[in-house]
Amino acid sequence: MFPHQARQIGQLGETILYNTKPIEATAAAALFVECHALLHEKSSKAAKACAAADVVDGRIVLHNPTIRLAAAAYGVSLGSVARARRLSRAERDAVKRGERPLVLPQTLSAPSAVDWLMSIVKDLGVDRVLDLLAATEKVAA
Repeated sequence: MFPHQARQIGQLGETILYNTKPIEATAAAALFVECHALLHEKSSKAAKACAAADVVDGRIVLHNPTIRLAAAAYGVSLGSVARARRLSRAERDAVKRGERPLVLPQTLSAPSAVDWLMSIVKDLGVDRVLDLLAATEKVAA
């Protein structure tokens, strides 16, 4: 639709099939359109609508889609796409298979022994803790 932004796949020796009727398929050279320039294209809304229809029909292939375009197409937030882009290929595949979440939950660090002991003393009181330690020493002896 936008000749200065498009190139034919046929130049590379490839073709894309698209259905023109429910039963038969024809081969046609598709156009690559650079997504970054779509918003700045100086054409009417009707012309843009026709170009969008050509994308849906497979006659135009969007090249280098933006994060915003991909997020809108898949119905997810920009933050989710940004987070997914930080994952490795294997991690992305695991998310797609449902084996791991997109964002791993943060693990709480275990309290230190001193913090744990201080929480016990705080809950039971110093006298009760000393009585328990004395009773434990008598049993052990």
